[in-house]
Amino acid sequence: MSRKPGAEMPRIINRDARRTERADSARKTIGAQEKALAEQNDINLHNSRLELVFEKRIPGLRVSEAVRHHRFIMRSRHVHETIELHFVLEGQRLMFMDRETYRLTPHTAMVVNHNLIHKTSTAPGLPPDHHNFILQLDRSKFDSLLRIAGLQGFDSFGERYNGVARFSDGEWQLILTIMSEFKAVCTDAKHEMSMEDLHAYLYLQAVELASIIAKARRRQIQMDLEENQKVLPETIVKTGVHQKVHEVAMYLQQHLSENVSLEELGQRFFMSRSYLTRSFRNVTGFSVIEYMNYIRIQRAQQLLKESERSITDIADHCGFGNITYFEKVFKQTTGQTPVQYRKSTGMYGKEKT
Repeated sequence: MSRKPGAEMPRIINRDARRTERADSARKTIGAQEKALAEQNDINLHNSRLELVFEKRIPGLRVSEAVRHHRFIMRSRHVHETIELHFVLEGQRLMFMDRETYRLTPHTAMVVNHNLIHKTSTAPGLPPDHHNFILQLDRSKFDSLLRIAGLQGFDSFGERYNGVARFSDGEWQLILTIMSEFKAVCTDAKHEMSMEDLHAYLYLQAVELASIIAKARRRQIQMDLEENQKVLPETIVKTGVHQKVHEVAMYLQQHLSENVSLEELGQRFFMSRSYLTRSFRNVTGFSVIEYMNYIRIQRAQQLLKESERSITDIADHCGFGNITYFEKVFKQTTGQTPVQYRKSTGMYGKEKT
């Protein structure tokens, strides 16, 4: 039977239309999944919405208070561009940061420098109940404010005071007073401040808390130097899986230019591959490969900012097999290409590739 010219055209158009619909549906699904993941990461940053007792966001500053009465472990990869001031009001928590696991106890605070891997978890053998007060300070607002306060700016504050701060009774009472005043002015609908004045007041309160932390950290750093130790021994967890993960993280940081396999790591630290990968992710929130790539990119950022070495040389030095893969991972991690990052630092205008 002969077919009329163009008889197949409607079928072709319908097939194309169905394909377009399926493609649109797939894109919407992916978009929804990405949005859900972003929202989940946002929740993890400041704890579950159901457990927040206070939250305030203004440009450059985010503050939250949370109370938990059940076991909670931050499961997602966790790193952000803000400096985190993490106060523990009640309960005990463990926090893995960079390569150490720290024990956080009541009346202490942890300063988490920007772009540092970290993850909190329940302290084993202790009740899960805990109460925290967290501030996230953004560079855009606090670099100048910290300088005005004599704290040398955003980068210097994060690098110098990163770690656990322990307070005197007087300092802790002042901290609680500032927290109470901060919450009161945010929740009092009758305050007569303009929006601009309110924001200025909240920024100053945040800087005051940072100043108290800086004072406590300076005192502690001096004591550590006098006692010839980096941090108080009871602050760092050196037992069980936390010690093993610390050793693996140290090894990876010291051998980041080498192509280290999971099998080699397992043999070196007397762990099976499956136990190594599971333990490392449980403590850090990152897989071994993700952690290795992240510390390699951190090293690459340092070299791009502080040296004139070519991008190809930096990629090789940091253990990436080829420059294409290096550029891909770098952009996934930082949002910029190596060339864009180097230019953004203002250190060296011309690129060597």
